Amino acid sequence: MTRIRTREFYRDNEDCVIVTYTQSPYIPAQTSGPPETCYQAEGGEVEVISVKLANGENAWMSDVEEDQWITDIMENPDEDCARVVEI
Repeated sequence: MTRIRTREFYRDNEDCVIVTYTQSPYIPAQTSGPPETCYQAEGGEVEVISVKLANGENAWMSDVEEDQWITDIMENPDEDCARVVEI
């Protein structure tokens, strides 16, 4: 079940951008116990859908910003804004 989420980020020039993204659920790996019960981690993939300025205007994102934002989302998954839609 993939979720649509939003999160605010601030650029170097202090512009607030609102990033809307999808994130699939993360299932941690099971690495101990009998081999038949072990499996690799799955999920957690993040895809940016849109980037808007705080005033609602569409905005652009650089490749560096996208990498930074996705890394932050993956490392801190519970810091998103209140809007979460499960699809």
